[in-house]
Amino acid sequence: MTATTEDVWGAFRQRLYAYIRARSRSSDDADDILQDVFVKVHERIGTLEDEAHLTSWLYRVTHNTVVDHYRKKRPPPTMQETPAAVEADVPIADERLAPFLHELIDALPDKYREALTLTELDGLTQQEMGRRLGLTTSGAKSRTQRGRAIVRDQLLDCCHIELDVRRHVIDFQPANSEPWPEDCVCNPQADC
Repeated sequence: MTATTEDVWGAFRQRLYAYIRARSRSSDDADDILQDVFVKVHERIGTLEDEAHLTSWLYRVTHNTVVDHYRKKRPPPTMQETPAAVEADVPIADERLAPFLHELIDALPDKYREALTLTELDGLTQQEMGRRLGLTTSGAKSRTQRGRAIVRDQLLDCCHIELDVRRHVIDFQPANSEPWPEDCVCNPQADC
């Protein structure tokens, strides 16, 4: 691994902050979480074996840090709320599938990849994304919806996705009884 923490931080800090801010309750929380992400990246960057997976790895670290931050703030379970019920709130399958969604987004045609990166990863609204790309609001919404549809269709071509009531992924498996295709992004045996 030749990238240094400083290089990575300079290239990704703003994108990670936008990602965190879109998922946090306040800018103070976002600042705290970003600092925690920096510490984790600094401590663990040497464990990343392939720089091609740097972006997915950074977003995984960031997502887990957001989850950990709010998990710590959650009050302890009451007698009516068992620890199993608290643990069920954490979308484990969602977390396992997220890096593959990044790969699907990265493989999109430029206009859809750019739209989804700005809205889903960088935290811009569709209206802000439209202004940045010189699109009308309806054009921005259309581009985002088409990009999402392409990603959804590609994912559903090979995987059956099971969602909970909050639309979190709780499990995924092959769409048919045959083994996963080797190149399927959600294949647990695929090289990540």
